Amino acid sequence: MAHELTRIEIEPAENGGHTVTHHMKPKMRVDGRAHAGMTQYVEPKSYAFGKSEGHDLLRHLAEHLEIAEPKGKKESDEEDDEDTADED
Repeated sequence: MAHELTRIEIEPAENGGHTVTHHMKPKMRVDGRAHAGMTQYVEPKSYAFGKSEGHDLLRHLAEHLEIAEPKGKKESDEEDDEDTADED
């Protein structure tokens, strides 16, 4: 069972990239012992993205925040539009 995401932290890294840390909601213990029903800490998970991995970082965030990618122009189409704008 997946843990419930409570927050995401994005921090700049020394290499010019970013570190993304996922913090999860503590999970309930259901192991039948005396402390059942208490919450158990869930260790945050960190992901590193290098300076040139901006698109991967954005894709990662969109996936975990359940944001759909816009349907429409592709990245290469946008670059073509920028090139023609310079010609005007």
